[in-house]
Amino acid sequence: MKTVALARWLADEYGARIEGAAAGRVRLLPLRGEEGEAGLDDVEIAVYGPYEGPLSFRELADRMPGLHWIHSTGAGIDSFASPGLAERGVIVTNSAGVYAPAMAEYAIAAMVAIARDFRRLIAQQDERCWNHEEISGRELYGKRVGIVGYGLTGRYLAGVCKALGMEVWATKRRPMLIEGEPVDRLLPAHGLHELLGASDYVVVTASLNSTTRHLLGDTEFSALKPGAGLVNIARGGLVDQDALLRALDDGRVGGAVLDVVVPQPLPVESRLWTHPHVIVTSHISGGSPEGWARSMDLFLWNLPLYLDGEVGRLGNVVDLRDHL
Repeated sequence: MKTVALARWLADEYGARIEGAAAGRVRLLPLRGEEGEAGLDDVEIAVYGPYEGPLSFRELADRMPGLHWIHSTGAGIDSFASPGLAERGVIVTNSAGVYAPAMAEYAIAAMVAIARDFRRLIAQQDERCWNHEEISGRELYGKRVGIVGYGLTGRYLAGVCKALGMEVWATKRRPMLIEGEPVDRLLPAHGLHELLGASDYVVVTASLNSTTRHLLGDTEFSALKPGAGLVNIARGGLVDQDALLRALDDGRVGGAVLDVVVPQPLPVESRLWTHPHVIVTSHISGGSPEGWARSMDLFLWNLPLYLDGEVGRLGNVVDLRDHL
């Protein structure tokens, strides 16, 4: 009997399905993430997700000496990846791709918001100001989007953008053939500046690790096509926010929609809240009930494989060392 640790709300929502998929071979340990919770020594499997208590998941994992597999309900694992877990040989699966439809739809809405200056239009509504303009904004059709990080979410977004008549460029850390892919040009990571200089919109979907922190800074914003729009749906740490504000102030960036920032929550005194060309949302781009259901479906598909000792067949396995 193996112990599965997970947040209480996940146990309430999915507990019966987990026990059914495991065919009686697991015991659930619902946790709040508080000091003094019993049973951590017995945990072999842990589901990373929002815990209510003050302890971070990284702190919880450090208190699970028998931990062997973590399933992340998100695509990113930067919040808990550590050298210690890598040294212990902990298997990690993530939910890359399961939130792609929601995140792609958010990115499209964000580009439209920049193109049509929705921040200004909503402010006019708040002021009950009817200001008819013969020309108000631009179309996405015919524009070039640069996707920074051509993973599962980036690929899904590329397909949607192509359907809207956009030209799609992307960067990818590992090269691949683009035949059959929804991209017009796929550049290696070192081609980032070329992509930035050619794109009308830049959407960040890359993962955060030691090599990508502040991937976009002063140098990159100087390379950006003047007036281009920026959308970040990945991780706040990928963008140097001070450099972004400087680029917004001098017009190098025409507008930005940020679903992720550093720190989270964003302090009330941050200029990002009040900048006239910035829209900030609270890390919600992938937050759909359909996405959460797909994440748990992935865990339920993997669980019997793990229990049968077929760890080589687990889906969405990620290498912790790539995220340190």
